[in-house]
Amino acid sequence: MNKERREYLEYGLLTVVSLLCYLLVLQVLTGQYLWEHNTFNTYALQADSWRQGRLDLGENYSWLEIAEYNGKYYCSFPPFPSYVLFPLTLILGSNTPDGLVLLLFDVMAVIFLYKIAIALKLSPGAAALSALFFSICTNMAFVIFVPYVWFFAQTLSYSLAAAAIYYALKGKGSLSLFLWSCGVGCRPMQAFFVPVLLLILYHKEREKHPEEKWYMLILNKAYWGLPALGVAISYMVLNYLRFGNIVEFGHNYLPEFVYEHKQFSTDYIAGNFGMLMNLPDFTEEGRMMIDHFGNLNFLWVNPAILFTVLGIIFVCIKKEKEAALLGGITVLLSVVYLIVTMMHATMGGWHFGNRYTNDILPWLFVCLALVVAKHSRLVKWQVPFAIWGILFNVVGTIIVYNGLG
Repeated sequence: MNKERREYLEYGLLTVVSLLCYLLVLQVLTGQYLWEHNTFNTYALQADSWRQGRLDLGENYSWLEIAEYNGKYYCSFPPFPSYVLFPLTLILGSNTPDGLVLLLFDVMAVIFLYKIAIALKLSPGAAALSALFFSICTNMAFVIFVPYVWFFAQTLSYSLAAAAIYYALKGKGSLSLFLWSCGVGCRPMQAFFVPVLLLILYHKEREKHPEEKWYMLILNKAYWGLPALGVAISYMVLNYLRFGNIVEFGHNYLPEFVYEHKQFSTDYIAGNFGMLMNLPDFTEEGRMMIDHFGNLNFLWVNPAILFTVLGIIFVCIKKEKEAALLGGITVLLSVVYLIVTMMHATMGGWHFGNRYTNDILPWLFVCLALVVAKHSRLVKWQVPFAIWGILFNVVGTIIVYNGLG
């Protein structure tokens, strides 16, 4: 094994071990162990119902967010995580090891972030730092070690997005779009970010065939979308069989949205914008207050977003077209995503930080990696942002899971 290959593997191992150490310490400090039974396991209940030959859950579970439709009870979340758990139900029923599955996706996420950075020619050390920055120094810290139904889906979506981006960089369009479609089945608004993948794939094809007309490049690779289309059709069929609507996965049939208020409305934007930008309160003694249901400014808990946007502005000033174009499109899509999120009745529910904003992180990561690959001197400036992020998120996570706020 040559020196370069060994260094690549060593830093990759270091990245994974660092993540595992982080998860272990957080579990000890919160008592939320990955191997314990998950009572908020709607996806496992749904997968087990499929195993038994029915689409509904068979009964109501009062502690879960259950959709009620035509006298039956259903999982109210997008279905893909149940696809993952279904094979396990064949042996274990609904007692699937959700925490261990979550752990595998945690490792998958950090590995693919590392591989994205390497693919964009960062040094192994810089790639490891950047991957950990976006994994354990962001508000993902709150969701990646507890397999509650909401956090389980968000972590799977994050991991699948990272994998989709990596394979786009490798020019493997079918696999990339397939993984993206799986992520949409965890968090539907991931659909907004498909232009990022398409732009990357287009550039890869343009490099291979510089003489080809742009529309021929697209037409020649149209078959790449077939696996993703197959996944999308499975969602639509499932939605139609349950709710008579190909785009309804059940959330509109939660009791609060049937009897109390709408799921989406422009009336929510003003209040949710306040939650998006909310700065923390402090006691008279100067101690920061943490509210389990109060969102915190998304840049405060996700300084990786701030660092990346600053990097994109830097390459725009430098007139570096490729990085500026990808960064500009990703930021624009992120703004659209945030606006639609602010139209939703909730902004994350019980949590620390502002977890809905985590969904834009893997898409911004590829922009960050492209920026620091071109300007290696910027890599070290991730460190203060990473320290900022890990301190706030670890402390906040410990407070919320231990009920200390």
